[in-house]
Amino acid sequence: MKKIFQLLIIVGGGLLLNSCYYDAYPEYDDTTGGGGNGGGGAVDVSYATDIVPLWSQCTGCHGGIAPTLNTNSYANLLNGYVIAGDATNSVLYKSLLGTGGVSLMPPGSKWSDTKINLVKNWINQGAKNN
Repeated sequence: MKKIFQLLIIVGGGLLLNSCYYDAYPEYDDTTGGGGNGGGGAVDVSYATDIVPLWSQCTGCHGGIAPTLNTNSYANLLNGYVIAGDATNSVLYKSLLGTGGVSLMPPGSKWSDTKINLVKNWINQGAKNN
């Protein structure tokens, strides 16, 4: 009886140790597919409905005090800040990350990855004024 009890302890301990591990699940990104668009590719990003509301956080510094400072207008974004189809080399995207020698915008408080990926997807989809 003692050997059966020892065997049960060993088997139970082995099962317990093998069942206690952490599964690392990949991060889910709401802006890059799988989110209700039929399962393929990035979700279409609209400038008017998805991107423009983000600029409300930028108007404190870039609010158009003078016409030349209104950098959040669509025309001004495509005039040197955004390279349509290439987020990696766009000044706007670099500023949201604070990389590539571009200062972090907004200063001192990085946007959430969801917002940054939304801008990235918009740029990579051609930075359309839709």
